[in-house]
Amino acid sequence: MTESSSGDAGRGEEPRHVALATRFREAIARGDYSPGERLPPERELAERFDASRTTVRLALSALKSQGLVGSGQGQGTYVRKARPIRVLAMDQDRAARRAEHHAATFNVEAARQGRVGRQDIREVTRVPATAETARWLAVPEGTDLLVRRRIMLIDEEPYQLGDSYYLNDLVQETAIAVPEPVEEGVLSVLERVHGKPISYYIDELSFRMPSPHEAELLRLDPGVCVVRTVRVAYDADEKPLEAFDQLLAGDKHVLVYEVSAE
Repeated sequence: MTESSSGDAGRGEEPRHVALATRFREAIARGDYSPGERLPPERELAERFDASRTTVRLALSALKSQGLVGSGQGQGTYVRKARPIRVLAMDQDRAARRAEHHAATFNVEAARQGRVGRQDIREVTRVPATAETARWLAVPEGTDLLVRRRIMLIDEEPYQLGDSYYLNDLVQETAIAVPEPVEEGVLSVLERVHGKPISYYIDELSFRMPSPHEAELLRLDPGVCVVRTVRVAYDADEKPLEAFDQLLAGDKHVLVYEVSAE
């Protein structure tokens, strides 16, 4: 990392730890420290940058919240190895793409980027509709739903949690209700039993910190946020057929949206 002679005052009106975090971030981007490499102790960094240990600690905490560095018992602070995957958010569930690949779109996207994706089915079960799932599927609370809960991995590292909700009466006699991968794709099965194709999707995105259980499942470092995306699939009559509730590790994804200018 490039040393600074500006002391603990930082740059201009920036807080001291923000200026120092910027220097650390630039050093990582330059490759001064490689993924997985351990950073020097706080005391050494404080001496090198003529800063207080409190300032160094706050700067490193900022980098942790951005997913650039991590820490662990006996590991000190190290540059994280996470490799984000680019997700073509508006393209992945289009009918033409599903027909072309005949495979889970998550796995296909991973393969396009030289990675190996797979999905573990955690649970397939019946649940009563909550206020939230009832709103998504336009049914009364308490309606009998079927949920498929999955965890999506890339190169054996967890990247996403995904829960898909359906009307149980519609899918209970199909492969969707079986706790195994659906070879032809869940959406293809859904369209067949419904008798109409999916016409469009509506996405809701929100951002928050994970619960302790979510952080454990996704192996998140402290301070890393999650992105919640809820995609509801509709037929041409505006009837919702599926609600897909995803939780994405914030430091492992780049969401790409193509927006028409017409």
